[in-house]
Amino acid sequence: MEFIHENPEAKVLPYYRWSDAGTRAVVVANFSDTYLSANSIPNFPAGTWHELMYNKIVEVGEEGFKFDLPEWSAQVFV
Repeated sequence: MEFIHENPEAKVLPYYRWSDAGTRAVVVANFSDTYLSANSIPNFPAGTWHELMYNKIVEVGEEGFKFDLPEWSAQVFV
């Protein structure tokens, strides 16, 4: 497991998990009562990801990733 970004002011914690078999996941948790619009995760691993909560496919480039993150919630990307 690797913490890919820290934002203690916004209370956002994203982390990246993977296995030797090639399975990978990114979890981004919002521990605040603030809705975060266009939340930026600069070290989000590039590639095609499936966001499980909203059932969306997202493309992440080398420049990072921006998305909305409701208060007291988390999103899981696989």
